[in-house]
Amino acid sequence: MLKEFAYSKSSNGAQLKIIGEADLHRIDQVFVFDKETGLETLTLDKCPPLELKHLLMLTSLKTLIVRHSVALVGPLGGQSDVEWQLPIEYIGINESNGITGKELTELLPHLPKLSKLEIWKCENIKKLVVGVDVQQTTQEASEMGGGEITAAAAEEEDDGVLLFPPHLFDSLQELVIFECPELVLVDPPTLVPGGGGLQALRSLHRLTIERSPKFLSTFSFSCHIFPSSLQSLVLCDVKGLRTLEPLSNLSSLTTLVLFGCGEDLKCQGLWSLISIGGHLQELKVSGSPGFFADWDPNPRRALENVEGGEEQQTQLVSSTLRELRTEDIAGLLAAPVWRFLSSSLTKLQLHGDWCEGMDRFIKEQEDALQLLSSLQELEFWSFKDLQHLPAGLCNLTSLKILSVNFCPAISSLPNDALPDSLEKLDVYKCSEVLKQYCRGLEGTIPEIKIW
Repeated sequence: MLKEFAYSKSSNGAQLKIIGEADLHRIDQVFVFDKETGLETLTLDKCPPLELKHLLMLTSLKTLIVRHSVALVGPLGGQSDVEWQLPIEYIGINESNGITGKELTELLPHLPKLSKLEIWKCENIKKLVVGVDVQQTTQEASEMGGGEITAAAAEEEDDGVLLFPPHLFDSLQELVIFECPELVLVDPPTLVPGGGGLQALRSLHRLTIERSPKFLSTFSFSCHIFPSSLQSLVLCDVKGLRTLEPLSNLSSLTTLVLFGCGEDLKCQGLWSLISIGGHLQELKVSGSPGFFADWDPNPRRALENVEGGEEQQTQLVSSTLRELRTEDIAGLLAAPVWRFLSSSLTKLQLHGDWCEGMDRFIKEQEDALQLLSSLQELEFWSFKDLQHLPAGLCNLTSLKILSVNFCPAISSLPNDALPDSLEKLDVYKCSEVLKQYCRGLEGTIPEIKIW
């Protein structure tokens, strides 16, 4: 009946992982629930659904992970006349196409402490509605016009609709949605303070949406979509976002990752995230080769005289950004951009995926790199034609780590040497000529790693 049965106890509580086989018909065939009420973590893989009566016995359960299942919990009926709640704080669902939006919608109101929800590869969950009370009348639901959801549509789509109950607005802190290609975030009428989209989730700190290209397809991006409480936002292969203006309300955001969100994505709106009032420290962008093109952050602002209201002086506004990954070499190293970021960046990843034919950095770009006075880590990735690293790296007096990865045409390091501050040289998947050259530097740099 079992492929794996792993039970353990530690300072983190009791944990159980079950991987089933085809002839396992009920979990209580292999586990006595009323004997292990202290179980805190339960992982079920290729197992039949839990029965509610058994789940209610696990009064200490905090984490429930379900993989390759036809349902999350057996029928919830039979408990309708009894008030019941579960202490679960984290639910992870992975590759369980049998789990429907209707099932989750019915279960979530019984999870008052739920703070983290992960949904991976669940094709039968097709629409997410936030900001609507689950108990609303059918008439209210049917008023969601256009591309939104109606009660009839919910029935037609075979329970594809997932509604978040109001208590999640205050309890949910992390939401992960991965590879749900048909899942759409519905934009219903504003029924709670804070607006549409996900803004009702006012305690949400971390949001990750990956490989779900239609998720934001119902939005015009003329308004804010995400709650201002967000500290980390990861969007991968999510289409429609053309600028960062819809993110301008994210005053608490410290990490922003945008991979594969469109070749035409521009950085307009970034100013509000990395200047006065913003806290963004880490920005990673991939698949948008013109991200910084023609951007002038205008880092100087006028300070007004309090009494007369006249301009008194001009002060340089500093950036909060510490770590940056970009493929837009030309845009980043243009004067307005690098002048603004030069004093704040401590880690820079330059990717050459869109730099075909680029065999060297031009002098203006080399000069710009030398002015990154705070830089401690510098990485070069996937420059297929690059023959030389930029000159002047010895002027980066704070540089501690230099990495060269997937750069097959580079045969040596700059003739003007490396900074004395360098502590680690990392060379990965480069030419044998460069690897041999770097071996010759052993003893001059504390750590040299050649892969």
